[in-house]
Amino acid sequence: MTTQEKVESMLFDLGMFERQAHEVMEKAKPQINANMEKINYRITWDRPGSEYPEVMFTMIFNAVKPFAYAWYEENLPAAWNKDMFKL
Repeated sequence: MTTQEKVESMLFDLGMFERQAHEVMEKAKPQINANMEKINYRITWDRPGSEYPEVMFTMIFNAVKPFAYAWYEENLPAAWNKDMFKL
């Protein structure tokens, strides 16, 4: 499982459909990449997720959550699980 697939599965575990999780990741990745560049770090989205410790996924997921919440606000504002993505 790649890094991106692992984060998408974390979104899926909180009730998003796979397609929705993928859409969220495609919106989140450019901003996360830009933030990481500021500290000279690059997330390897297409490499095995096992290359990162679990704490890294917690940090990445916290960066993705606002994008998931915004996705729900725009597409499914009454979704039962929307508040799980609120920071």
